[in-house]
Amino acid sequence: MDADLQSTILQKINEMLDKSSVTMQARLQRIQDQLHTTFQAMPKNDVGKLDHDAVRYTLHSFFVQRHGWYVRGLSNVGEAFNGTASDGTLQDRVEEFIQGVFEQKLGAHGLNLHEMSTLVATFENLVHEEVVQRLDSSLKALSLGAVQEFQASQVDEVLDAYMMSYITRIDYAKVRAGAIDILRQKMLILYPSWEETRSFMREVRERQGGHHKFYSRSAVESILEDIGDQYGRWQDRECQELKTKLIRLEDRTIGVNGSGRVRMSEFYGSSLKDGNWQFSETEEFLAQSGILDLHDPSIPRLVIPNYINSPTNCLAGSKYYSVCCINECEDLLDSLEHSFKAPAVPPAAILAAVASLGSSSVPAGRTMQPTLVKRLEDIASHHGGVVPLHGRLFAQWMHHAYPRECPYPHVSGTIRPQRTREFGQESGRSATHKSEALEKEHKRLVAAQHASDSVESEDCTEWSMEEELYVAGALEGGASKGPLRSLAYMAICLAVLLMLSRHLMSSSKALGLVTPAGGKDIFV
Repeated sequence: MDADLQSTILQKINEMLDKSSVTMQARLQRIQDQLHTTFQAMPKNDVGKLDHDAVRYTLHSFFVQRHGWYVRGLSNVGEAFNGTASDGTLQDRVEEFIQGVFEQKLGAHGLNLHEMSTLVATFENLVHEEVVQRLDSSLKALSLGAVQEFQASQVDEVLDAYMMSYITRIDYAKVRAGAIDILRQKMLILYPSWEETRSFMREVRERQGGHHKFYSRSAVESILEDIGDQYGRWQDRECQELKTKLIRLEDRTIGVNGSGRVRMSEFYGSSLKDGNWQFSETEEFLAQSGILDLHDPSIPRLVIPNYINSPTNCLAGSKYYSVCCINECEDLLDSLEHSFKAPAVPPAAILAAVASLGSSSVPAGRTMQPTLVKRLEDIASHHGGVVPLHGRLFAQWMHHAYPRECPYPHVSGTIRPQRTREFGQESGRSATHKSEALEKEHKRLVAAQHASDSVESEDCTEWSMEEELYVAGALEGGASKGPLRSLAYMAICLAVLLMLSRHLMSSSKALGLVTPAGGKDIFV
């Protein structure tokens, strides 16, 4: 980790642990209230605290739901965040470093609810510090560094400059003079949703400032904080538009709740005929990224939620987090956590809860299909009578229950999600088809599809009984004793070892690219 960044983090941690003001206590209580349910649903260690992987999971859930942030090192998507930042700073293991410092200072292993709230506040303070630094850089680029009070038109100009830097990750202090003017001219090309983004920022300013004619520097900072808080959820509308396009192409011959899959012939056909130019990734790239279903090799299919939640649909705006498409399955799992407040649950309780839990594409009050019932019971049998909510098998079951919202969970180490440019740099091959190659591939797929004798099925894909428990100790106090109990504990140990090895082997490089939702990597 960069020494300056490490020093900054240490300073912020010391400030947080030393603060005891009424305002800070109220803020920590607010965060604690928001973390409480997920904390209850996590398995605890011997002293009632959350171990490292449970802390990671809980913090990831908080930041996505509260801010729409995918904090580097916390999320599964983050495993693919191994790009190289333009400033060369290493960022990915920030969360590991912060938690280690917290545990060292507090003299304990793991964190309780109050300590986790303090950790969250530390992250938010670090992000605020970055906002201030980017604002300073933007003001200097606009020759407004000495201004103490801003007119509304000047505030809008500052917001534009700030957001251009945020989206493209260009630091005005590190580029030549006049770069901001060039960026203004190119922004619509670099980011097609730029005009909508500008309108969004003005709406935030008007909601916060009303009809004020003048704004202080602190008022501008406050507006930018609100924009940062709301942008992830606001930007997700592009992801929903992308999802709508893909569902229109969905393969209706498989699946009982919708297949959540698009035949590649239809995917490429939409690019060629409907103007969805972004639908042009090669099958090789999609397969490596875990987006392609080859259950029937003669009819390759794109998995909708895996495509939407892939790193290609992330914006790199911060040293500490990325704004990506919000995984709808996490909201569904959060609802189950609120219902059960336990890490492992009997299958009958899950079936009742899921039957009444609707999603954006699956209605509530449904009758669970026999196949889904049987498979959930199989998971429970595998774990001595209960189903761990935070494991691969249950994530796979959720994918079948909500195939358009829940990504298919691949076994660790079997895929390598990347952005298109990273794939090209490593493989020496393009991640996207050019127009002529795309048309040729489309014709080949259509011909192969016509020659196939595929039979309709209620299954979206093959069912695998390979388990990984994402949170260690998920079965403590929940599973009944039986012949499979020892196997469950072995699975926990293996999962922890896998996670530790991934931590040690993962690269710690930050992002340096921009990708509109559903689009291709754009560099400046």
